[in-house]
Amino acid sequence: MGITGRPWVLAGRSSTLWLRGEGGTRGTGPVGGGLLPHNPRVSETLVPIPSGSVPAGTPAWTSTDAALWVRARPASWARPVWSVSALLVTVVWAIAVEPVPSCSDAAPCGPDWVGMTEVGLAVGLLYWFARLPELTLIAAPALAAMVAWRELPGADRMSQVANFAVIGALILGWAAARGRLAARSRQRRLVERAAGVRHRLPEPVGPLVRGGFSLATGLVLCAVAAGAVLLGLSGIRADERHADRAAHITATVTHRGEETVRVRTADERRITVDAFYAEDYAVGSTVTVLEDGSWRRLTAEPYDAFGWQLLALTAGLPGLSFLTVGVLARRRAAALRRAPVPALRVLDRMDDEGRTWIYAADDTTGRSPLFSCLWTMTLPDDDKLMGRLEDEAESKDGDEEGLRVDTRLHEAVLLGAPYEGGELVLVTTDRAGDPVVIRTASPVRRPGTSKKPFLKALSDTGPDTSDPQRRDRIDRIAATLTPAGRPVRWGPGPAARTAGVAFTGAVATGTFFIAHLLATDGFAWHLLLPLLILPVCIHFTALLLNWRVTADSTGLWLTGAWTVRRIPWERLRKAEYTDQGSVEIHRTDGSTWHLAGLGEPRIERRLGLRPSYVRMTEEVSALHAHPDLRPAEASPRSAQGLPLGPVLLLLVGFAVTAVLIT
Repeated sequence: MGITGRPWVLAGRSSTLWLRGEGGTRGTGPVGGGLLPHNPRVSETLVPIPSGSVPAGTPAWTSTDAALWVRARPASWARPVWSVSALLVTVVWAIAVEPVPSCSDAAPCGPDWVGMTEVGLAVGLLYWFARLPELTLIAAPALAAMVAWRELPGADRMSQVANFAVIGALILGWAAARGRLAARSRQRRLVERAAGVRHRLPEPVGPLVRGGFSLATGLVLCAVAAGAVLLGLSGIRADERHADRAAHITATVTHRGEETVRVRTADERRITVDAFYAEDYAVGSTVTVLEDGSWRRLTAEPYDAFGWQLLALTAGLPGLSFLTVGVLARRRAAALRRAPVPALRVLDRMDDEGRTWIYAADDTTGRSPLFSCLWTMTLPDDDKLMGRLEDEAESKDGDEEGLRVDTRLHEAVLLGAPYEGGELVLVTTDRAGDPVVIRTASPVRRPGTSKKPFLKALSDTGPDTSDPQRRDRIDRIAATLTPAGRPVRWGPGPAARTAGVAFTGAVATGTFFIAHLLATDGFAWHLLLPLLILPVCIHFTALLLNWRVTADSTGLWLTGAWTVRRIPWERLRKAEYTDQGSVEIHRTDGSTWHLAGLGEPRIERRLGLRPSYVRMTEEVSALHAHPDLRPAEASPRSAQGLPLGPVLLLLVGFAVTAVLIT
């Protein structure tokens, strides 16, 4: 195969034009709407790529070669759904039939690190089977060996059968992962054979940095997991030191609580001892208590590092997954830059969800997508070029046509060998036909049998006035309004403010309660749920007390719990109050601003109420449909709203810190 060693440079204004969602370029962003109908017999008008942007000798990826690539995918039995389901069912079965031994002096219930590792690998493999076959090849044999070594010897017949089933599911998952990796190799070889010639990436291609966030997140989570393991081991060593010095006291159980037992010693003392398995000690039975000053525990229950083990699993499993994803992404990205790669001429289309779909070069009807993924731009190094592109985008800010995603088929050059999870670079064109370079921002995924590009109809970009009843209602509201000079504001009413004050009291009480327990008893797992609920309460408190919508001459200023957002009038599609009691303000690009859970429509209709958020959606719709009613002045910065969520979060942080250090 021939190799072109010299980098090639794109023709046109620049090889690294910055694609934006505004200003006439190929925008991105999720939108609603239906599928745009396609006539499979009619070819679309393609956006051509300049001839200078295609390396010499780059062949087209024909439908024949693409069909071979598609057929090289893994066999149906290797689909993750089968191995994931098999492992889940067999693990649940094995846990259900495994006998639970009682705690006793002869067989104490201590920390089980091997069991923790087994559980962690089983839970992790449920995800790794689906997304990380590379990690599966290591984890599945490790777990199978642990089950065979630890669970099979000495188990009863039913437990042995269940554990053999677990090993069988692991073998199926390992074979499926091996098959998927073999399919990737077959697809790479087919692409290399179809390309024939290799080329280096275009200059300047920009940094290929995908995987950096995953690596950083994985390292942090793995560090947390390692810290939890060390703290658990430290607790075990401290317990063993106490046990070595402690006196052994024989006592009789007189009462059982949920997590304690009350015992009577030989010298008639009555003491209460923590017991996580209190149901194992019958009233009247004899137990041994270890006592070292104020420290005491049952001999049958050594220190159990379950909390630290759970934290290690909670942080370690996603940490290991993130770390593996980051390493694989960086390696694949580096391979693209290190040596020449296969190059093929293809067609691409961006849908209204922001995904780019790749087609064979001769599939001019866009009928059979080969794969899809999210893409990001390669950033230019020239500051002047960046400034010029931003100026061009701002100059087109009012161009309504430029807001639409360009969903036409574009001629493109694909660099790299596509396969599931692979890294690629695509040389394509923007709306004006100028060359641009984009790179993968998500793994390559094969579409399902019914998965197609999501394209909205052309009429979905305009204001929503297709419903006659809605249009008549908007006109009636508009008749009650008068043109305003100053900006118009809507905000929470008395009922919402009352609820906000109640939430404020709940947040304050919960904050001091949690801070007090942390200061006195340290972190405990029963505090996890309140810690998770606290941010939700802060969100609703900020929303009920301080949501704002301000209409001025330029558009709407929307203040939620955490951010302030601006929507120009020309980009507003509609404002509505949903049957779920939420406010939704839709943009023409498909994005939506939500105020969730403000009201209860059925109760409001029954009582004849018209809360401020309902009035806001009606009047904003009227201002949108009747521009002559809009305010004539722009709102000052101080009147555009201030989100209350960050302020409340900061106050909560100060309060917790003050309690902990005093």
